[in-house]
Amino acid sequence: YVDEVFIGKEGTGGDPLDGIFKFKVVGGMNHLIRVFDGENNYPKEIYFERGVHKIINVPPGTTVYGAVIPYR
Repeated sequence: YVDEVFIGKEGTGGDPLDGIFKFKVVGGMNHLIRVFDGENNYPKEIYFERGVHKIINVPPGTTVYGAVIPYR
């Protein structure tokens, strides 16, 4: 998502399933970038300079599954 608008999904619409998703934004301003991996959201406001490529690294998912065990 860019500025809360869905722009695509890796591995669809001609994008190869390779861990890289390329997109273009208007430079010289901040944009809200949100990556959703199916379980976790990674939102971040990022400044994009005009004419400069930027690499955004996203941390791996950290969802923890567990059970609550009552105290006896």
